[in-house]
Amino acid sequence: MQRYFPDGKDTTVRIIDNFFRRVYNKIMNVYEHIREFDVRYCDADFKDELKPSAMLAYFEEVACSSADELGFGYEMLKPKGYTFMLTNVRSRIYKPVPLGARVLVKTWPTPPSYFVFGREYQILSPSGEVFVNATSRWCLVDLNTGKLLQAKTLSDQDYSSYNSARALDVNRWKFPLYPAEDGEERFSITIANSEYDHNMHVNNTRYADYCFNCFSVGELSSRKLEEFSLGYIRQCREGDSLRFSRRQTEEGDFQIEGFNGGEVAVQAEIRFGE
Repeated sequence: MQRYFPDGKDTTVRIIDNFFRRVYNKIMNVYEHIREFDVRYCDADFKDELKPSAMLAYFEEVACSSADELGFGYEMLKPKGYTFMLTNVRSRIYKPVPLGARVLVKTWPTPPSYFVFGREYQILSPSGEVFVNATSRWCLVDLNTGKLLQAKTLSDQDYSSYNSARALDVNRWKFPLYPAEDGEERFSITIANSEYDHNMHVNNTRYADYCFNCFSVGELSSRKLEEFSLGYIRQCREGDSLRFSRRQTEEGDFQIEGFNGGEVAVQAEIRFGE
């Protein structure tokens, strides 16, 4: 079973599929971690829908509590000077998550490669309807040296027992760069302390706000978000000045690049429906 819910399945089929998935997981003892969230006013945008940055915050919360549960959470890594950093995330939205909804956010890690740790996510209603499927890639970093650490650094993990199912299939992680002259300048910001997390850099969720600030209220009012993806290339810190440009592809999707000086720090791909 390589994918949960292919495009085109209606709500009833998704609920049934999720029910049988839960039964299968229980029988096969497949690891999953689930937390409940209420969509608060501060989590919603002007359309009373869960905004992308809040979605990423939910993912971060469940990833952290799952890592705690599996024995490689923040309290274990901090004394060693290690941390996990997000490098990519891709999300597909089947239905907007409304303000006031109570949702279940599910996550599980997939077996890692040499340096890359994968993690999957789903946002579901209590009845099992799927709102969002997402996938992500992380790396383990030594904060003292800045070097990437191999998966075997976490020597107490039995990766063969990890759930290998994918919530969202991805055939391309790398985003194509476009020439600066092809982009339209849209948004800029100087980084201050409120953007920071405990890794002393801009938290991954904030970049979603930056990228969606490349659109006006009017533009977003008339569009339905279907997919968004972010690629984190360089860390940004207090005092850095970021500027964002966007361009629209021939297929109608949007590409966004965030520059720190002359270097690309973050990229995004965003797809809207009708």
